Amino acid sequence: MATISAPDFVSAWKDAHQATVAQSADEKARFLLDTVGPRIASAALGMADARQLKHWASDAASEPREHAVQLRLDALFWITRSVATVYSPAVAARFLRSSNPQLGDEAPLVALRSVENETDVNRVLTATRAFLEG
Repeated sequence: MATISAPDFVSAWKDAHQATVAQSADEKARFLLDTVGPRIASAALGMADARQLKHWASDAASEPREHAVQLRLDALFWITRSVATVYSPAVAARFLRSSNPQLGDEAPLVALRSVENETDVNRVLTATRAFLEG
């Protein structure tokens, strides 16, 4: 695995954040389905299956109704996009599934599925930045 310089990590993080703010729910859902797959994405969003995620991906007018689910979708997209950019989609999937010491040895996807507010999101984003910074 190649070493990433600080500007590359910073650029990937900022680009992922801008995309999170600018892109619609259907674009985020399609990216997640294509990058980490329906099982990981739906698990991180706290869904029993990927039907709703696939619905968002296919219908531009559809988006999460619950604030907590929207927070999870945005956070998952930001995290996945930044890790996939710096490393690869496969590493992004492994990162989401792997135990993380900054999250009390919980996997990021487990931490994400219980996100209810911005403080919860920040905890997972901080662990992601620490991973990216090496």
